Amino acid sequence: MPLIAKNKGGGNFEPVPEDQHIGRCVLIVDIGTQESSYGDKHQCIIGWELPQVLQVFDETKGEEPSMLSKFFTISLNEKANLRLALESWRGKAFSDAELEGFDLEALAAAPCLLQVIHKTAQNGDVRAQINSVSKLPKGLACPPQVTPTRVFTLDAGTQKDFEALPEWIQDQVKASAEYGAWCQRVGGAPVAAAAVADPTFSSDGPPVDEVPF
Repeated sequence: MPLIAKNKGGGNFEPVPEDQHIGRCVLIVDIGTQESSYGDKHQCIIGWELPQVLQVFDETKGEEPSMLSKFFTISLNEKANLRLALESWRGKAFSDAELEGFDLEALAAAPCLLQVIHKTAQNGDVRAQINSVSKLPKGLACPPQVTPTRVFTLDAGTQKDFEALPEWIQDQVKASAEYGAWCQRVGGAPVAAAAVADPTFSSDGPPVDEVPF
């Protein structure tokens, strides 16, 4: 089933430089209903490869595109960060009909322009964070996709889809209210999530967008 929005780890690598970077969406993950200080929210993670920011993560593979991702509450409310990001990304507002339901899986492989800034944690760690997503300007081409597209939803995701996700994202899914029902659907037994790091600034994943929608 599609992941519909409606109107009602890290490692010892260099952070992506602060600047505007070409990106391509390669990750869309439904992480279910997550607890937060603002109440329970159904969230997703959207991730992009940065084909012009290359690093060596695995010596056997050589240089690969850097990856950045961002947490969003799945909402197209007028003030929702997801809606603001999507309208900036596509370069136009949603119509009333589109607000009835937008399939986030349509974002797969879509190019964009990412504004990246740095945030420093209390322990001194510097992390790159996506400040904004916008439409790729005319005349600026996105290089061919390198990272395989990964899409996972709790409604239709398979065990194979789940196991293809990074471990820190698997832990986020395990922490969701829907994880037990997903395990029953795929015929597996629920596995307890590892302790999920501070969602405001996680050393195991990107900063969480914790704005009260």
